[in-house]
Amino acid sequence: MSVGVPRLPGMRPSRRLVTLLGCWCLAALAIAAARIGWPQLVGAIGNLWWLAGVLLCGGALLDGFTGRRVRGLRGRRRVAGNLALGVENVALLQLRNQGPRPLAVDVCDHLPPQLETGDMPQRALLQPGAQAELRYTLIPRRRGRAEFGPIEALVDSPWGLWQQRVYLGVSQTVKVYPNFLGISSLQAMSTEQSLRHMGVHQLQRRGEGLDFRQLREYRLGDSQRQVDWRASARVRKLISREYQDERDQQIIYMLDCGRRMRAKDGDLSHFDHALNALLLSAYIAIKQGDAVGLHAFAHSDRGGDLPLPPVKGESAMNLLLNHVYDLHSGTASADFSGAAQRLLARQQRRALIILVTNLRDDNGEELLAAVQLLSRRHLVMVASLRETELDALCGRTVENFDDAVKFAATADFLARRAYLLQQLQSRNVFLVDSEPARLHTALVAQYWQLKRSGVI
Repeated sequence: MSVGVPRLPGMRPSRRLVTLLGCWCLAALAIAAARIGWPQLVGAIGNLWWLAGVLLCGGALLDGFTGRRVRGLRGRRRVAGNLALGVENVALLQLRNQGPRPLAVDVCDHLPPQLETGDMPQRALLQPGAQAELRYTLIPRRRGRAEFGPIEALVDSPWGLWQQRVYLGVSQTVKVYPNFLGISSLQAMSTEQSLRHMGVHQLQRRGEGLDFRQLREYRLGDSQRQVDWRASARVRKLISREYQDERDQQIIYMLDCGRRMRAKDGDLSHFDHALNALLLSAYIAIKQGDAVGLHAFAHSDRGGDLPLPPVKGESAMNLLLNHVYDLHSGTASADFSGAAQRLLARQQRRALIILVTNLRDDNGEELLAAVQLLSRRHLVMVASLRETELDALCGRTVENFDDAVKFAATADFLARRAYLLQQLQSRNVFLVDSEPARLHTALVAQYWQLKRSGVI
Protein backbone atom coordinates (compact mmCIF):
# COMPACT_ATOMS: atom_id res chain seq x y z
CA MET A 1 0.00 0.00 0.00
CA SER A 2 1.33 3.44 -0.83
CA VAL A 3 0.32 7.09 -0.62
CA GLY A 4 -1.08 8.74 -3.74
CA VAL A 5 1.37 11.20 -5.29
CA PRO A 6 0.19 13.76 -7.87
CA ARG A 7 1.69 13.42 -11.35
CA LEU A 8 1.30 15.49 -14.48
CA PRO A 9 -1.14 16.52 -15.74
CA GLY A 10 -2.43 17.23 -12.20
CA MET A 11 -5.55 19.29 -11.67
CA ARG A 12 -8.34 19.63 -14.20
CA PRO A 13 -11.75 21.38 -14.12
CA SER A 14 -14.68 19.23 -13.10
CA ARG A 15 -17.99 18.93 -14.91
CA ARG A 16 -19.54 21.17 -12.28
CA LEU A 17 -17.12 24.01 -13.01
CA VAL A 18 -17.55 23.61 -16.79
CA THR A 19 -21.34 23.69 -16.36
CA LEU A 20 -21.21 26.85 -14.23
CA LEU A 21 -18.93 28.59 -16.74
CA GLY A 22 -21.26 27.56 -19.54
CA CYS A 23 -24.25 29.02 -17.68
CA TRP A 24 -22.35 32.25 -17.05
CA CYS A 25 -21.55 32.55 -20.78
CA LEU A 26 -25.18 31.87 -21.73
CA ALA A 27 -26.23 34.59 -19.29
CA ALA A 28 -23.98 36.98 -21.20
CA LEU A 29 -25.83 36.14 -24.41
CA ALA A 30 -29.17 36.65 -22.65
CA ILE A 31 -28.06 40.09 -21.39
CA ALA A 32 -26.96 41.07 -24.89
CA ALA A 33 -30.39 40.09 -26.23
CA ALA A 34 -32.14 42.00 -23.42
CA ARG A 35 -30.58 45.27 -24.59
CA ILE A 36 -33.09 45.23 -27.46
CA GLY A 37 -36.30 44.67 -25.49
CA TRP A 38 -35.59 45.98 -21.98
CA PRO A 39 -32.65 48.38 -22.14
CA GLN A 40 -33.58 49.88 -18.75
CA LEU A 41 -32.88 46.56 -16.99
CA VAL A 42 -29.55 45.89 -18.62
CA GLY A 43 -27.54 47.94 -16.17
CA ALA A 44 -28.75 46.11 -13.05
CA ILE A 45 -28.61 42.69 -14.67
CA GLY A 46 -25.13 43.46 -16.04
CA ASN A 47 -23.88 44.29 -12.56
CA LEU A 48 -25.29 41.01 -11.23
CA TRP A 49 -23.64 39.15 -14.09
CA TRP A 50 -20.26 40.71 -13.33
CA LEU A 51 -20.71 39.95 -9.63
CA ALA A 52 -21.52 36.30 -10.43
CA GLY A 53 -18.42 36.09 -12.61
CA VAL A 54 -16.20 37.48 -9.87
CA LEU A 55 -17.68 35.11 -7.29
CA LEU A 56 -17.30 32.14 -9.67
CA CYS A 57 -13.67 32.97 -10.48
CA GLY A 58 -12.84 33.65 -6.86
CA GLY A 59 -14.52 30.47 -5.69
CA ALA A 60 -12.75 28.45 -8.37
CA LEU A 61 -9.36 29.88 -7.41
CA LEU A 62 -9.97 29.25 -3.71
CA ASP A 63 -11.32 25.76 -4.31
CA GLY A 64 -8.40 24.92 -6.58
CA PHE A 65 -5.89 26.15 -4.02
CA THR A 66 -7.41 24.15 -1.17
CA GLY A 67 -7.91 21.03 -3.27
CA ARG A 68 -4.55 20.95 -5.02
CA ARG A 69 -3.06 18.70 -2.34
CA VAL A 70 -4.68 15.37 -1.56
CA ARG A 71 -3.56 14.11 1.83
CA GLY A 72 -3.97 10.66 3.29
CA LEU A 73 -5.51 8.85 0.31
CA ARG A 74 -4.07 5.36 0.07
CA GLY A 75 -4.90 2.46 -2.20
CA ARG A 76 -3.86 -0.97 -3.37
CA ARG A 77 -4.95 -3.63 -5.82
CA ARG A 78 -5.66 -7.25 -5.00
CA VAL A 79 -5.74 -9.67 -7.92
CA ALA A 80 -4.69 -13.30 -8.33
CA GLY A 81 -1.11 -13.74 -9.51
CA ASN A 82 -2.14 -16.45 -11.98
CA LEU A 83 -5.08 -16.02 -14.34
CA ALA A 84 -6.63 -18.45 -16.83
CA LEU A 85 -7.20 -17.48 -20.45
CA GLY A 86 -10.82 -16.57 -21.19
CA VAL A 87 -11.98 -17.09 -17.60
CA GLU A 88 -13.67 -14.25 -15.72
CA ASN A 89 -11.75 -13.09 -12.65
CA VAL A 90 -12.48 -10.55 -9.91
CA ALA A 91 -10.04 -7.80 -8.94
CA LEU A 92 -10.38 -5.68 -5.80
CA LEU A 93 -9.30 -2.07 -5.29
CA GLN A 94 -8.97 -1.05 -1.63
CA LEU A 95 -9.08 2.68 -0.84
CA ARG A 96 -8.57 4.34 2.53
CA ASN A 97 -8.94 8.00 3.48
CA GLN A 98 -6.55 8.96 6.28
CA GLY A 99 -6.83 12.66 5.54
CA PRO A 100 -8.74 15.44 7.35
CA ARG A 101 -11.58 15.95 4.83
CA PRO A 102 -14.14 13.81 2.98
CA LEU A 103 -13.05 12.69 -0.49
CA ALA A 104 -15.12 11.98 -3.58
CA VAL A 105 -13.01 9.87 -5.95
CA ASP A 106 -13.37 8.57 -9.51
CA VAL A 107 -11.16 5.48 -9.79
CA CYS A 108 -9.79 3.77 -12.90
CA ASP A 109 -7.29 0.92 -12.89
CA HIS A 110 -4.54 0.81 -15.52
CA LEU A 111 -5.08 -2.62 -17.10
CA PRO A 112 -2.71 -4.50 -19.42
CA PRO A 113 -3.88 -4.56 -23.06
CA GLN A 114 -4.58 -8.34 -22.95
CA LEU A 115 -7.17 -7.95 -20.16
CA GLU A 116 -10.72 -6.68 -20.73
CA THR A 117 -13.21 -5.11 -18.33
CA GLY A 118 -16.42 -3.14 -18.58
CA ASP A 119 -16.58 -1.97 -14.97
CA MET A 120 -14.32 1.10 -15.09
CA PRO A 121 -14.29 3.85 -13.96
CA GLN A 122 -16.00 3.63 -10.55
CA ARG A 123 -16.82 6.29 -7.95
CA ALA A 124 -16.30 6.17 -4.19
CA LEU A 125 -17.17 8.56 -1.33
CA LEU A 126 -14.75 8.35 1.60
CA GLN A 127 -15.25 10.04 4.95
CA PRO A 128 -12.14 10.75 7.07
CA GLY A 129 -10.84 7.47 8.44
CA ALA A 130 -13.13 5.38 6.20
CA GLN A 131 -12.23 2.81 3.58
CA ALA A 132 -13.95 1.40 0.51
CA GLU A 133 -13.58 -1.70 -1.66
CA LEU A 134 -14.30 -1.53 -5.38
CA ARG A 135 -14.71 -4.77 -7.31
CA TYR A 136 -14.49 -5.23 -11.04
CA THR A 137 -14.31 -8.22 -13.37
CA LEU A 138 -11.59 -8.80 -15.92
CA ILE A 139 -11.22 -11.42 -18.66
CA PRO A 140 -7.79 -12.35 -20.08
CA ARG A 141 -7.74 -12.48 -23.88
CA ARG A 142 -4.08 -13.36 -24.43
CA ARG A 143 -1.59 -15.51 -22.55
CA GLY A 144 1.73 -14.29 -21.17
CA ARG A 145 2.87 -11.66 -18.70
CA ALA A 146 0.36 -8.92 -17.92
CA GLU A 147 1.69 -5.65 -16.48
CA PHE A 148 -0.70 -3.55 -14.36
CA GLY A 149 0.07 0.13 -13.95
CA PRO A 150 -0.74 2.15 -10.81
CA ILE A 151 -4.33 2.93 -9.86
CA GLU A 152 -5.46 6.30 -11.21
CA ALA A 153 -7.82 8.39 -9.07
CA LEU A 154 -9.50 11.76 -9.78
CA VAL A 155 -10.19 13.41 -6.40
CA ASP A 156 -12.78 16.19 -6.20
CA SER A 157 -11.82 19.48 -4.57
CA PRO A 158 -13.84 20.53 -1.46
CA TRP A 159 -16.48 22.35 -3.55
CA GLY A 160 -16.23 19.91 -6.45
CA LEU A 161 -15.00 22.47 -8.99
CA TRP A 162 -11.71 20.73 -9.71
CA GLN A 163 -10.35 17.19 -9.85
CA GLN A 164 -6.82 16.33 -8.82
CA ARG A 165 -5.25 13.31 -10.52
CA VAL A 166 -3.28 11.03 -8.17
CA TYR A 167 -1.75 7.61 -8.63
CA LEU A 168 -2.12 4.95 -5.96
CA GLY A 169 -0.46 1.63 -5.29
CA VAL A 170 2.32 0.10 -7.33
CA SER A 171 2.71 -1.65 -10.66
CA GLN A 172 2.02 -5.37 -10.62
CA THR A 173 2.77 -8.34 -12.87
CA VAL A 174 0.50 -11.38 -13.25
CA LYS A 175 0.76 -14.44 -15.46
CA VAL A 176 -2.00 -15.44 -17.85
CA TYR A 177 -1.90 -19.22 -18.30
CA PRO A 178 -3.79 -21.48 -20.67
CA ASN A 179 -7.18 -22.49 -19.31
CA PHE A 180 -5.99 -24.81 -16.52
CA LEU A 181 -9.32 -24.82 -14.66
CA GLY A 182 -10.16 -28.09 -16.38
CA ILE A 183 -7.07 -29.61 -14.76
CA SER A 184 -8.03 -28.18 -11.36
CA SER A 185 -11.44 -29.86 -11.55
CA LEU A 186 -9.77 -33.25 -12.21
CA GLN A 187 -7.20 -33.17 -9.42
CA ALA A 188 -9.44 -34.68 -6.78
CA MET A 189 -10.60 -37.51 -9.09
CA SER A 190 -9.07 -40.85 -9.91
CA THR A 191 -7.95 -41.52 -13.47
CA GLU A 192 -11.13 -43.46 -14.24
CA GLN A 193 -13.29 -40.68 -12.78
CA SER A 194 -11.35 -38.08 -14.75
CA LEU A 195 -11.92 -39.95 -17.99
CA ARG A 196 -15.63 -40.33 -17.33
CA HIS A 197 -15.82 -36.62 -16.48
CA MET A 198 -14.26 -35.80 -19.86
CA GLY A 199 -16.61 -38.17 -21.70
CA VAL A 200 -13.93 -40.75 -22.61
CA HIS A 201 -15.33 -44.30 -22.88
CA GLN A 202 -13.06 -46.92 -21.35
CA LEU A 203 -12.61 -50.51 -22.40
CA GLN A 204 -12.96 -52.67 -19.33
CA ARG A 205 -9.92 -54.83 -18.85
CA ARG A 206 -9.07 -56.28 -15.45
CA GLY A 207 -5.77 -57.71 -14.35
CA GLU A 208 -4.12 -57.73 -17.78
CA GLY A 209 -1.64 -54.91 -17.47
CA LEU A 210 2.11 -55.23 -17.68
CA ASP A 211 3.29 -54.12 -14.21
CA PHE A 212 2.50 -56.14 -11.08
CA ARG A 213 0.35 -54.18 -8.63
CA GLN A 214 -0.90 -56.44 -5.81
CA LEU A 215 -2.28 -59.82 -4.71
CA ARG A 216 -5.99 -60.11 -4.03
CA GLU A 217 -8.71 -62.71 -3.70
CA TYR A 218 -9.82 -64.50 -6.83
CA ARG A 219 -12.81 -62.88 -8.56
CA LEU A 220 -15.21 -64.40 -11.02
CA GLY A 221 -13.85 -63.66 -14.48
CA ASP A 222 -10.16 -63.76 -13.59
CA SER A 223 -8.10 -65.82 -16.03
CA GLN A 224 -6.30 -68.94 -14.85
CA ARG A 225 -2.89 -67.45 -15.55
CA GLN A 226 -3.57 -64.72 -12.99
CA VAL A 227 -3.82 -67.24 -10.13
CA ASP A 228 -0.80 -67.28 -7.80
CA TRP A 229 -0.74 -70.96 -6.83
CA ARG A 230 1.89 -70.60 -4.09
CA ALA A 231 -0.01 -67.82 -2.34
CA SER A 232 -3.26 -69.78 -2.79
CA ALA A 233 -1.70 -72.84 -1.16
CA ARG A 234 -0.53 -70.84 1.84
CA VAL A 235 -3.92 -69.32 2.63
CA ARG A 236 -5.98 -72.27 1.29
CA LYS A 237 -8.03 -70.13 -1.12
CA LEU A 238 -7.54 -68.81 -4.61
CA ILE A 239 -5.37 -65.68 -4.84
CA SER A 240 -4.97 -63.70 -8.07
CA ARG A 241 -2.25 -61.37 -9.23
CA GLU A 242 -3.46 -57.92 -10.25
CA TYR A 243 -1.52 -55.89 -12.78
CA GLN A 244 -1.60 -52.26 -13.83
CA ASP A 245 -0.73 -50.57 -17.06
CA GLU A 246 2.97 -50.11 -17.61
CA ARG A 247 4.35 -46.94 -16.08
CA ASP A 248 7.45 -44.81 -16.66
CA GLN A 249 6.79 -44.41 -20.38
CA GLN A 250 7.71 -41.16 -22.14
CA ILE A 251 5.29 -38.94 -24.05
CA ILE A 252 6.79 -36.15 -26.20
CA TYR A 253 4.51 -33.48 -27.66
CA MET A 254 5.72 -31.86 -30.86
CA LEU A 255 3.80 -28.59 -30.93
CA ASP A 256 3.52 -26.71 -34.21
CA CYS A 257 3.82 -22.98 -33.44
CA GLY A 258 3.76 -21.90 -37.08
CA ARG A 259 1.37 -19.66 -38.93
CA ARG A 260 -1.22 -22.37 -39.66
CA MET A 261 -1.99 -22.50 -35.93
CA ARG A 262 -3.06 -18.85 -35.92
CA ALA A 263 -6.48 -19.70 -37.38
CA LYS A 264 -9.32 -18.92 -34.98
CA ASP A 265 -12.20 -21.12 -33.93
CA GLY A 266 -14.57 -19.17 -31.71
CA ASP A 267 -12.80 -16.91 -29.22
CA LEU A 268 -9.58 -18.95 -29.22
CA SER A 269 -6.97 -19.63 -31.87
CA HIS A 270 -6.10 -23.16 -32.92
CA PHE A 271 -2.87 -22.74 -30.99
CA ASP A 272 -4.72 -22.01 -27.74
CA HIS A 273 -7.07 -24.95 -28.33
CA ALA A 274 -4.00 -27.14 -28.92
CA LEU A 275 -2.37 -25.95 -25.71
CA ASN A 276 -5.51 -26.69 -23.68
CA ALA A 277 -5.72 -30.19 -25.16
CA LEU A 278 -2.00 -30.75 -24.61
CA LEU A 279 -2.20 -29.79 -20.95
CA LEU A 280 -5.25 -31.92 -20.17
CA SER A 281 -3.87 -35.01 -21.91
CA ALA A 282 -0.46 -34.44 -20.31
CA TYR A 283 -2.13 -34.33 -16.91
CA ILE A 284 -3.77 -37.72 -17.53
CA ALA A 285 -0.44 -39.17 -18.67
CA ILE A 286 1.43 -37.83 -15.65
CA LYS A 287 -1.27 -39.19 -13.37
CA GLN A 288 -0.68 -42.60 -14.98
CA GLY A 289 3.00 -42.42 -14.03
CA ASP A 290 4.34 -41.50 -17.46
CA ALA A 291 6.84 -38.73 -18.15
CA VAL A 292 5.80 -35.86 -20.43
CA GLY A 293 8.08 -33.68 -22.54
CA LEU A 294 7.60 -30.91 -25.09
CA HIS A 295 9.27 -29.91 -28.34
CA ALA A 296 7.80 -26.62 -29.62
CA PHE A 297 8.99 -25.51 -33.06
CA ALA A 298 8.39 -22.83 -35.71
CA HIS A 299 7.67 -20.08 -33.19
CA SER A 300 9.29 -16.67 -33.50
CA ASP A 301 8.91 -14.99 -30.11
CA ARG A 302 11.72 -16.88 -28.38
CA GLY A 303 13.84 -17.98 -31.31
CA GLY A 304 14.64 -21.59 -32.25
CA ASP A 305 13.08 -24.71 -30.77
CA LEU A 306 11.76 -24.76 -27.24
CA PRO A 307 12.44 -28.22 -25.77
CA LEU A 308 11.37 -29.48 -22.36
CA PRO A 309 12.89 -32.86 -21.39
CA PRO A 310 10.41 -35.49 -20.15
CA VAL A 311 9.35 -34.81 -16.58
CA LYS A 312 7.08 -36.72 -14.20
CA GLY A 313 5.73 -36.47 -10.68
CA GLU A 314 3.81 -33.82 -8.76
CA SER A 315 5.85 -30.88 -10.06
CA ALA A 316 5.61 -31.87 -13.72
CA MET A 317 2.44 -29.93 -14.48
CA ASN A 318 3.80 -26.74 -12.91
CA LEU A 319 6.95 -27.07 -15.02
CA LEU A 320 4.89 -27.60 -18.15
CA LEU A 321 2.55 -24.68 -17.43
CA ASN A 322 5.40 -22.26 -16.78
CA HIS A 323 7.11 -23.49 -19.93
CA VAL A 324 4.22 -22.69 -22.28
CA TYR A 325 2.12 -19.93 -20.67
CA ASP A 326 3.78 -17.15 -22.69
CA LEU A 327 4.38 -19.19 -25.84
CA HIS A 328 2.57 -17.95 -28.97
CA SER A 329 2.29 -19.02 -32.58
CA GLY A 330 4.46 -17.15 -35.05
CA THR A 331 4.24 -16.25 -38.73
CA ALA A 332 6.84 -18.71 -40.01
CA SER A 333 6.06 -21.96 -41.82
CA ALA A 334 6.57 -25.19 -39.89
CA ASP A 335 9.76 -27.11 -40.74
CA PHE A 336 8.60 -30.63 -39.88
CA SER A 337 11.71 -32.42 -41.15
CA GLY A 338 14.11 -30.13 -39.31
CA ALA A 339 12.10 -30.39 -36.10
CA ALA A 340 12.02 -34.19 -36.37
CA GLN A 341 15.79 -34.41 -36.85
CA ARG A 342 16.46 -32.16 -33.86
CA LEU A 343 14.07 -34.17 -31.70
CA LEU A 344 15.72 -37.45 -32.67
CA ALA A 345 19.11 -36.03 -31.71
CA ARG A 346 17.82 -35.29 -28.21
CA GLN A 347 15.41 -38.17 -27.60
CA GLN A 348 17.21 -41.51 -27.64
CA ARG A 349 14.75 -43.58 -25.60
CA ARG A 350 11.67 -44.95 -27.35
CA ALA A 351 8.66 -42.70 -26.75
CA LEU A 352 5.23 -41.81 -28.02
CA ILE A 353 5.61 -38.68 -30.19
CA ILE A 354 2.39 -36.66 -30.49
CA LEU A 355 2.59 -34.10 -33.30
CA VAL A 356 -0.07 -31.41 -32.79
CA THR A 357 -0.75 -29.33 -35.88
CA ASN A 358 -3.37 -28.00 -38.28
CA LEU A 359 -3.09 -30.57 -41.04
CA ARG A 360 -3.02 -29.25 -44.62
CA ASP A 361 -1.69 -30.61 -47.87
CA ASP A 362 0.52 -27.68 -48.89
CA ASN A 363 3.58 -29.32 -47.28
CA GLY A 364 2.23 -32.84 -46.97
CA GLU A 365 5.35 -34.47 -48.48
CA GLU A 366 7.55 -32.85 -45.84
CA LEU A 367 5.18 -33.95 -43.09
CA LEU A 368 5.14 -37.54 -44.38
CA ALA A 369 8.94 -37.58 -44.53
CA ALA A 370 9.19 -36.29 -40.95
CA VAL A 371 6.71 -38.86 -39.69
CA GLN A 372 8.57 -41.65 -41.51
CA LEU A 373 11.82 -40.51 -39.89
CA LEU A 374 10.32 -40.44 -36.39
CA SER A 375 8.64 -43.83 -36.84
CA ARG A 376 11.99 -45.60 -37.16
CA ARG A 377 12.59 -45.20 -33.44
CA HIS A 378 9.33 -44.01 -31.86
CA LEU A 379 5.59 -44.45 -31.94
CA VAL A 380 4.02 -41.49 -33.72
CA MET A 381 0.60 -39.91 -33.33
CA VAL A 382 -0.59 -36.95 -35.40
CA ALA A 383 -3.27 -34.80 -33.72
CA SER A 384 -4.83 -32.38 -36.19
CA LEU A 385 -7.32 -29.58 -35.63
CA ARG A 386 -10.07 -29.54 -38.23
CA GLU A 387 -11.34 -26.12 -39.28
CA THR A 388 -15.05 -26.07 -38.44
CA GLU A 389 -15.71 -23.17 -40.80
CA LEU A 390 -14.79 -25.37 -43.76
CA ASP A 391 -17.24 -28.04 -42.65
CA ALA A 392 -19.90 -25.35 -42.31
CA LEU A 393 -19.19 -24.08 -45.84
CA CYS A 394 -19.76 -27.53 -47.30
CA GLY A 395 -23.08 -27.75 -45.49
CA ARG A 396 -24.49 -24.48 -46.81
CA THR A 397 -26.93 -24.22 -49.68
CA VAL A 398 -25.43 -23.07 -52.99
CA GLU A 399 -27.50 -20.12 -54.18
CA ASN A 400 -25.26 -18.28 -56.64
CA PHE A 401 -22.00 -18.50 -58.55
CA ASP A 402 -19.85 -17.22 -55.65
CA ASP A 403 -21.32 -19.89 -53.38
CA ALA A 404 -20.55 -22.53 -56.00
CA VAL A 405 -16.91 -21.41 -56.28
CA LYS A 406 -16.48 -21.46 -52.48
CA PHE A 407 -18.12 -24.88 -52.24
CA ALA A 408 -15.93 -26.36 -54.98
CA ALA A 409 -12.72 -24.93 -53.49
CA THR A 410 -13.61 -26.14 -50.00
CA ALA A 411 -14.57 -29.61 -51.21
CA ASP A 412 -11.29 -29.89 -53.15
CA PHE A 413 -9.27 -28.80 -50.11
CA LEU A 414 -11.02 -31.29 -47.82
CA ALA A 415 -10.54 -34.10 -50.35
CA ARG A 416 -6.80 -33.46 -50.56
CA ARG A 417 -6.65 -33.27 -46.77
CA ALA A 418 -8.48 -36.61 -46.46
CA TYR A 419 -5.98 -38.16 -48.88
CA LEU A 420 -3.12 -36.94 -46.69
CA LEU A 421 -4.78 -38.56 -43.67
CA GLN A 422 -5.00 -41.84 -45.59
CA GLN A 423 -1.30 -41.64 -46.41
CA LEU A 424 -0.47 -41.16 -42.74
CA GLN A 425 -2.59 -44.15 -41.77
CA SER A 426 -0.81 -46.29 -44.37
CA ARG A 427 2.44 -45.53 -42.53
CA ASN A 428 1.05 -46.94 -39.25
CA VAL A 429 0.65 -43.51 -37.71
CA PHE A 430 -2.02 -43.08 -35.03
CA LEU A 431 -4.41 -40.28 -35.98
CA VAL A 432 -6.59 -37.82 -34.12
CA ASP A 433 -8.63 -35.51 -36.37
CA SER A 434 -10.95 -33.37 -34.30
CA GLU A 435 -12.70 -30.06 -34.02
CA PRO A 436 -10.59 -27.67 -31.91
CA ALA A 437 -13.05 -27.52 -29.00
CA ARG A 438 -13.09 -31.33 -28.72
CA LEU A 439 -9.42 -32.02 -29.31
CA HIS A 440 -8.69 -32.61 -25.62
CA THR A 441 -11.26 -35.42 -25.39
CA ALA A 442 -10.10 -37.08 -28.62
CA LEU A 443 -6.45 -36.84 -27.62
CA VAL A 444 -7.04 -38.37 -24.18
CA ALA A 445 -9.20 -41.14 -25.67
CA GLN A 446 -6.48 -42.11 -28.17
CA TYR A 447 -3.77 -42.05 -25.49
CA TRP A 448 -5.91 -44.18 -23.19
CA GLN A 449 -6.62 -46.68 -25.96
CA LEU A 450 -2.90 -47.06 -26.64
CA LYS A 451 -2.19 -47.37 -22.96
CA ARG A 452 -4.81 -50.05 -22.32
CA SER A 453 -3.81 -52.04 -25.39
CA GLY A 454 -0.21 -52.24 -24.18
CA VAL A 455 1.23 -50.38 -27.17
CA ILE A 456 2.88 -47.93 -24.75
